[in-house]
Amino acid sequence: MPHNDSADTLRLDAPLSRGEAVYEWVRDRIIDGRLPTGSRIRERDLAEEINVSRVPIREAFPRLEAEGYIRTLPRRGAVVAPMALADVVELFDVRASLEVLAARLAAARCADGADGIELLAALRSAEEATERTDARAIVGATSDFHAAVVELAGNTLLQGLMVPIQGRVKRLFNIANERDDADLHREHQELCDAIVRGQVERAAALALAHVEHSRADTIPIIERIIADSE
Repeated sequence: MPHNDSADTLRLDAPLSRGEAVYEWVRDRIIDGRLPTGSRIRERDLAEEINVSRVPIREAFPRLEAEGYIRTLPRRGAVVAPMALADVVELFDVRASLEVLAARLAAARCADGADGIELLAALRSAEEATERTDARAIVGATSDFHAAVVELAGNTLLQGLMVPIQGRVKRLFNIANERDDADLHREHQELCDAIVRGQVERAAALALAHVEHSRADTIPIIERIIADSE
């Protein structure tokens, strides 16, 4: 497991438990690629690196495995799980339902008087990242935009369901980073416009088209990555 500098150490900020903090520390590094697919995550090394006991690590690992970030293998222990083609297909299938629902609910709330100011701010941040052509910033800003749609939807159950989905989407787009970012941003602009105008059916249709466009662009990239690794 690679060693990170002092700026990359674990922060134990309230109200996170140590197990939750370890979970987020490992998850975030898998998502952005600092812990690459197949790399081992040894309890002892991790405990030394982030200065915690093994207890919170053992609390965090089952959740990381349940959400598909790590796998426990005989004689190897915990390793960063690959993102198989079937996993990507399942992810897009779920997005095609939940993100459409989020867009529909968000637009309905705007139709009832919500202002969508946080969504507009997230769109501006994504535009700035796109203009800088900063790949990592684009992935982060894109994730923040979609999170803002979910937040505006105002459904706490949906927000909880989307947390692992959003993490997997962010990881996927760090892996498959060859998309047309300007085209992606145009779709976000159209979706944002429909939501803040309270156009429920238009927002739902644009959200579905956005997910399916992303699916069509991303699946061939993942297929090629898998083929190249065999």
